[in-house]
Amino acid sequence: MKKLLALALALLLITGTLLTGCGLKTGDQPQETGQEGIKPDTQQEEVNTTPEAVEETVTVPVSKLLEYAQSSSAIWEFVQRFFSDRIIFKDRLGNYTYVYIDDDMPRSDYDFDNLVNVGTTRKEFEYQENGVTTSIKGIDVSQYQGDIDWEKVAADGVKFVFIRAGYRGYGTGKLVQDSCFEKNIEGALKNGIEVGIYFVTQAISTEEALEEADYVLDMIRPYRVSWPIVLDIEDASGKARTSDLTAEERTTYTLAFCSRIIEAGHTPMLYCNIRWFIEELDLTRLTKVDKWFAQYFNRPFFPYEFGVWQYSSTGRVNGITGDVDLNIAFKDYGAEGN
Repeated sequence: MKKLLALALALLLITGTLLTGCGLKTGDQPQETGQEGIKPDTQQEEVNTTPEAVEETVTVPVSKLLEYAQSSSAIWEFVQRFFSDRIIFKDRLGNYTYVYIDDDMPRSDYDFDNLVNVGTTRKEFEYQENGVTTSIKGIDVSQYQGDIDWEKVAADGVKFVFIRAGYRGYGTGKLVQDSCFEKNIEGALKNGIEVGIYFVTQAISTEEALEEADYVLDMIRPYRVSWPIVLDIEDASGKARTSDLTAEERTTYTLAFCSRIIEAGHTPMLYCNIRWFIEELDLTRLTKVDKWFAQYFNRPFFPYEFGVWQYSSTGRVNGITGDVDLNIAFKDYGAEGN
């Protein structure tokens, strides 16, 4: 009940702030070493959340407010449920803000009422249609997962994995191979798990973006990589060499990387959280690039097309000691003959 009340109060306090584009606080995840007063279920009772001097009005049935509060994992997930025309996120300065959805962009058509949590002690989502699971279970791994028993991972139902090939240092600019890349890709393939690759970029020019793509392509040449090759764009743990790039510059370098991957016969993909997709890139130039969306909500919100959702960084899978990122894919990239 305390959670419900706190979230309900947050809606009353935050909604007007969002409508005027002002803020509250937040944070994100690091990249490199190396992010009583409310009566129950009264359908006719409504809460008017319009503060003074705000032109728009949001009217919410109390029963709906409590339903959203109970199903939300964070305050801004809760708040997002009340806005279908705009994307709420936390900006670079840590403030809640929003942008209106671009109706000219290709939209996703997922119905997240079809999400089912099949986990026991931790969340594990499937996307089901008419009682049939249509999503594909996957993980992503790097050297931070240590030694992995890939036979047990496969037996736990994991069908695909994105393996970190490496990264460019956010300070030095040096290209570094993930120390577990070879044993991870060999172990996954040996046990019948489809493999995709990700590389954490810090490119500050088209030349560096192409260098990163060639670096990855050289690494995977001996292996069957049937899932996308992903450019991972996210916050660094300190002052990054890319911090002063504009969205247009970053988008240009992203497109250079993707073009080289396509030339090599693979599917490129872009990994970001909501802030990076909205604030640090020009999505209107990236409509043809597949997207892997990271958002640790119980019900994701990204209105544009995306193929993979990373929903947890604290998952558990047999064969891996400790936390691992959990994903579901809404399309079978392996079946496309990557």
